[in-house]
Amino acid sequence: MRYDSMTTIRGMAAATMLLVAMSGCKDVLKVTNPGALQEEQLTDPALETFIVNGAIGEFQYAYGVYTLYSSILSDESYTDHTNVGIREFSLHNFNDLNATNESVFETMSRARASADDGVTRLKAMLGANAGSSLNIARMLAYGGYAYTLFGEGFCEAPINLSAGLPPAELLKRAVQHFDSAVTIATASQAGATAANIAAATDIINMARVGAARASLKSGDLAKAKAYAVLVPATYEKLAYYSANSVRENNIINAGIRTSGAWMSMAPAFLSLNDPRAPQTTTVRTGLNSNPIWIPLRPSQYSGWVATGTPQTIDITSLIRLSSALEARYIETEADGATAAMLTFVNARRAIGGKAAVTLSGTALLAEFRSQRAIDFYLTGQRLGDLRRYKAAGTDLFPSGKYPVFPDPYGANTCFLVPLSEKTGNPNY
Repeated sequence: MRYDSMTTIRGMAAATMLLVAMSGCKDVLKVTNPGALQEEQLTDPALETFIVNGAIGEFQYAYGVYTLYSSILSDESYTDHTNVGIREFSLHNFNDLNATNESVFETMSRARASADDGVTRLKAMLGANAGSSLNIARMLAYGGYAYTLFGEGFCEAPINLSAGLPPAELLKRAVQHFDSAVTIATASQAGATAANIAAATDIINMARVGAARASLKSGDLAKAKAYAVLVPATYEKLAYYSANSVRENNIINAGIRTSGAWMSMAPAFLSLNDPRAPQTTTVRTGLNSNPIWIPLRPSQYSGWVATGTPQTIDITSLIRLSSALEARYIETEADGATAAMLTFVNARRAIGGKAAVTLSGTALLAEFRSQRAIDFYLTGQRLGDLRRYKAAGTDLFPSGKYPVFPDPYGANTCFLVPLSEKTGNPNY
């Protein structure tokens, strides 16, 4: 069974999310639903696959939501929307009452809690066999990515009604999840079938890329490289989206579809003439009647074409969540502005149809950051990158006049814990 297929998990995630313990969702009305599982049923070993697929479904939905709105909170995109809350969010000028900000927190909280709760339930189900369970390893890996996105994108975040945890602690917990996933997936390979060994290897590589990413964002370059060098050159992990239901769609399509488009490629990425981050050749009109430039399918999306006519990001476009390319970027960055970085940069420029450059020092690092931005456009990487660059003294967040409104950009550079969470959390 393919556990990361959205087709497999259709209908499972919604049922699961009602049953797990989630921060951000404390007071749930009790209703009778004869089609839903009861709490006590989720200790039945026969429901192991249900729990795993539900947790993966929650993450893939949350990842799409995070990718969309983190692009707007960084410098990848902006909006021309009639909704005041979305406009304030796009201006980077919002508070803890903002509904767009709250939706990101809620979906990420469900993803994180579904994975952690699922691990706890499976450990109880499996007993002595838990230490070699592929399903536990798989949920730990997806949970690790949920913690990573919290650490990269949020100013702070509570876990299970805790006080707000800083990014460093959230990223530390991410690495712990990834390390546990590797340990358990490795143990599962003893005496396993070829198919199970391959599945375990996939989880191990996913966790190593994730641990490298979380370590990089924590500022531990040596640790980041140690994980990254172990990732094979052909590795990739996709987040799956489909037309099965609205919740399984790639949500980015909602902002760029033919009717009612409101999302535009931001000035930092306009007119790059790079196939990895393509855009429409003609301007469109947004919901608020202002000009917007629609981003087309970037290189980390399924169906991307290096040459020829770029395709629209549709509801079934899959997104590359982690990959060997990301591992190589992390490995290269960890070594600094060396000759190897220049070689790497020129190889990436060649993919984009650009001539080689001769750079060193800070100029080379700037070009490396530029290539990273293009390669991972609209994959949820950029906000975390901008935050760590700013912390190191290089502020690349947009400032000055907003592209289509008279307002200036605000100072927000991370998602906030919403007021609804704070008022229901005794530790705030």
